[in-house]
Amino acid sequence: MSISPAVTNYLSQKNVNYEVLEHASTSSSLATAREAHVPAEKLAKAVVVKRGGDYAMCVIPASNQLVLEWLKYGRQHKYEIASEDELSGLFTGCQDGAIPGLGEAFEMDVIIDNELLDMKDVYIEGGDHSHLLHISHRDFSRLMENAWVAPISCLKGGKDDSHYL
Repeated sequence: MSISPAVTNYLSQKNVNYEVLEHASTSSSLATAREAHVPAEKLAKAVVVKRGGDYAMCVIPASNQLVLEWLKYGRQHKYEIASEDELSGLFTGCQDGAIPGLGEAFEMDVIIDNELLDMKDVYIEGGDHSHLLHISHRDFSRLMENAWVAPISCLKGGKDDSHYL
């Protein structure tokens, strides 16, 4: 497998240049960052949440964990993490667990952690477990111009709580 056709089409429509990095197959975003020799804070990890029957994509640094309570305070809604079964069919052309952090490519609202918009450049999953896309700060910021920007994550570690992912 390679880059998701939905992502390729979306980036083409948005006139975004990107570099494809190939790495050994991995099963987690932190392992991907290690294998691709990319700082984990620059790898945009997608976490899909739901409120009722609606889904949204949270995009956070791979070095961080999503804090569901912070979403609630910022959006005045209670969110929960979408299950793996619920994700089936939402991300056509992508392998399970390799969701690109570009919700609009899949017609999904995006909530992005403000830390990612401070990065010089960002890396996202390509839709499989062995390709990353390297995108410049300028282009990534343009892709996220319709996203809700907020502090929605914190560094991993120290807390063992179901509110974090």
